[in-house]
Amino acid sequence: MEQRNPLFPKLTENDKLVLNEILDSKKIPDSDIAKTMNLSPQAIFKIRTKLEDCGIIKGYMPIVDFKKIGINVMTLLIIRLTPKMWDNFSDAQISERISKTACVIDAYRVSDEQASHILILGFRDTNQKEKYIGKIQSKFANEIQIKAIYTFSVDMIISQSPLGLLREIIEKKKEFSTDDLFLDSSD
Repeated sequence: MEQRNPLFPKLTENDKLVLNEILDSKKIPDSDIAKTMNLSPQAIFKIRTKLEDCGIIKGYMPIVDFKKIGINVMTLLIIRLTPKMWDNFSDAQISERISKTACVIDAYRVSDEQASHILILGFRDTNQKEKYIGKIQSKFANEIQIKAIYTFSVDMIISQSPLGLLREIIEKKKEFSTDDLFLDSSD
């Protein structure tokens, strides 16, 4: 009988369906927030609804352990689309196509002389990454110029959370303090 490895769980079809639902609609129950804040769940619901209605909260997304779902390699890819692409597609069409690309984890449109987009891609292994990059370089050489490639293991991810930045903004601090910068040796 095959031993299960808790570090790399095998997902059933139901596990995958539930995970997809969570990816689409994950949120912390109002009752849990209410307990920590000594407010009623109704008050939390009202606040949450207000934040959603005014567009501050656009959705909910869990933090996924990439390694446990088979993503071991990530690549930061800096590209510049050629004039051919801009002649054939609008910025919105390009953005939509990029957002639907399976290996794209994050994508950013930048206005730079050297780059038009910064992409963070996820792959099972370096072989899959090399095939993907090779296909871009050969099949799409007239549409995409690769300006830089930085590949790293998911084991090297230090932070995936903007919470520190969001808390600074919410607290309305005018300047970001360097007191907590990791290089500060005054501790």
